[in-house]
Amino acid sequence: MGMAELDTIRRLGLGMLIVIYNDEAYGAEVHHFGPGGDPLDTVVFPETDLAAIARGHGCEAVTVRSVDDLGPVRGWLAGPREVPMVIDAKVTRDRPSWWLEEAFQGH
Repeated sequence: MGMAELDTIRRLGLGMLIVIYNDEAYGAEVHHFGPGGDPLDTVVFPETDLAAIARGHGCEAVTVRSVDDLGPVRGWLAGPREVPMVIDAKVTRDRPSWWLEEAFQGH
C-alpha cells in the first residue's frame, strides 16, 4: 500500500484497520542479502513516524511497540470507525519471519 491508496481509503470513509509491520527496512532483502556481505544501505531506513504520516492524511493512527500501546485501537474498534486506523507496529529485523526463513533455505 502506498500514500495514494491511504488517501483513497480516507476520502471514501472506509473504516479499515491497517497494520504496518515496520522493521525500518525492506526486511526480506536484509535477510536475503545481508548474510552474503552485501551492503544494506539502500534497504535499511532511518526511523520514520508512519503514524504521523497517516494522521496527516486524516486517519487515526498509533505507534505500537508493545501490547500496552493498543489502547487507542480498542477505542477505535468500539467506535463508529468513520476513518481508517493505521497501526505503525515497530518490529525487529533481527530475525526474519518463519515463512521467510523457510523460503530462503538453500539460497
